[in-house]
Amino acid sequence: MQYQRFGERLQVRLESGDEVMGSLLDLVRAENIGYAAVNGLGAISQVRLSYFNAATKSYETHEVEEQLEVVSLMGNVTLKEGQPFLHLHATLGRRDLSLFGGHLNAAVARPTVEVWLLPEQAVVHRALDEESGLAVMQLPETLDERGG
Repeated sequence: MQYQRFGERLQVRLESGDEVMGSLLDLVRAENIGYAAVNGLGAISQVRLSYFNAATKSYETHEVEEQLEVVSLMGNVTLKEGQPFLHLHATLGRRDLSLFGGHLNAAVARPTVEVWLLPEQAVVHRALDEESGLAVMQLPETLDERGG
C-alpha cells in the first residue's frame, strides 16, 4: 500500500494482493484517524459482501471470487469500542457490465484500488442500537420532530 497527503486528505493506492479492509485499518490506526469520509474505485479479485436483513437483525453474507471492477466504494471511518471501524459499501461490476453491491466485509485488490480518505478533527463513536441491532454513529446534535 502506498499513500500521500494532500492537505488533510490522504490518497491511498492498494496494490495487487493487498487486503482492502485490513490495509485501510492499518493506515487509519497509524494516522490516528477517529473519523473520515471514504470513497474509492479500482478492481478486485475476491470479495465478501453482506446484506443487512432488518427482519432478522443479521447480515446475509455472499462471497465472490472473480475479477470485478470497483465502480464505487464509499463509507466512513469511526471508532467502535475505542478501535477504528470501517463502514463501507461497494458497487461492483462484472465483465458483462452487470452490477451488484452491498456492505463490504473483505476484498483483495487486483491490480489496484484507489481510495480517498478525508479525515475530520472530530472523532465519531459507534454504539449498539438495541432496536436495529447495529452499532450506529453517535452524533451530538438532533432535530426534533417539529424541525427545530
